[in-house]
Amino acid sequence: MPEQAPILLPLLKLLHLLALIAWFAAAFHLARLFNAHRAALKLWEPERGFLHDRFIRMERRVLYGLAWPALILLVLFGIWQLVQMPALLKSPFMHLKLGLVALLVVYQLVIHRVQTRLQSASLNWSGPVLWLFGQGGWALLVALLATMVFRDRLGWTWGALGLLVLGVVIGYAVMKARGTGAPEGKKPDPPVQGSL
Repeated sequence: MPEQAPILLPLLKLLHLLALIAWFAAAFHLARLFNAHRAALKLWEPERGFLHDRFIRMERRVLYGLAWPALILLVLFGIWQLVQMPALLKSPFMHLKLGLVALLVVYQLVIHRVQTRLQSASLNWSGPVLWLFGQGGWALLVALLATMVFRDRLGWTWGALGLLVLGVVIGYAVMKARGTGAPEGKKPDPPVQGSL
């Protein structure tokens, strides 16, 4: 057993990183699907119904086939690493990283809620708000990578302050986008007969 311990930790780190990459791939893909799905809901029948059903199937495959399994594996491999190296729990960067993982889980729950609302065609977010929501995944990715790269160079205070500023900027952008979004429920003008 002592010979297995040195290989176990790098293997856990690899699996943890692969799960993280898979989750972000799913989150970025779902953000694009959500925007396209919302645009399809503005079309006339029969295209609207056909595309709505198709987007529901695609979103479910990504959500249940990639996003949720990747997030669960990410958390499990992370916990397993902490069991192997409990001293990491005393490190300030690990507290910040665990806070970001908690935000990742919250983001995944919101993704799930958006998909459920789109499935019932009851999502009332404007296009810019949905686009900004998709950028939240990028913000989490940058924050996680910065935490890992600068973990020994930046203090806990600067890291937390940077995340707070990032959160305020994103929140402000979402509020501005909500105020400037197109009115909901407005149908597009029908095409003029005989035009190209």
